[in-house]
Amino acid sequence: MKTIQYKRHFLIAISFLLLVGCQNTTVTAMAEPASKNIEKTLPQQAIKLEKLHDSKPEDTEVYSTSVVEIFPKYPGGINKFYAFIKKNYVIPQELMDDEASRGGIFVNMIIEKDGSLSAIKVLRDFGYGSGKELGRVIKLSPNWIPAIKDGNPVRCLYSIPYYVQ
Repeated sequence: MKTIQYKRHFLIAISFLLLVGCQNTTVTAMAEPASKNIEKTLPQQAIKLEKLHDSKPEDTEVYSTSVVEIFPKYPGGINKFYAFIKKNYVIPQELMDDEASRGGIFVNMIIEKDGSLSAIKVLRDFGYGSGKELGRVIKLSPNWIPAIKDGNPVRCLYSIPYYVQ
């Protein structure tokens, strides 16, 4: 019995690492020659905002976990996050009767600079409202510790798998 649990935890960890490692949300822009005026490479709206406020526009880019220096973290660690989900996830009645149809749910979410969660998107579920229920539970989650890039908190795309047991 314990061997099956170890295998299940091992598979969860591997799938989590694959999901996190395979994401790349940054888009590289083609570099303009140095002789061109920098204002020509920026959108006109951004130039107007900079001139009006004399400050940098706020960084709203969403980074992948592969480019941040410090990953976002749930207070207490990822195991506490899964314990939070398990405590609050209500298994739909149809699944209570049919254990064979249980499986994994994969979710993307953005962890904001303040640690709040947004853009929660179910990538894959196994039906019976399983993904909708996981989305509901994730919305209840307390704030995370945001990702850090260049010493500053940034928005970060984060993926999690959850297996209904």
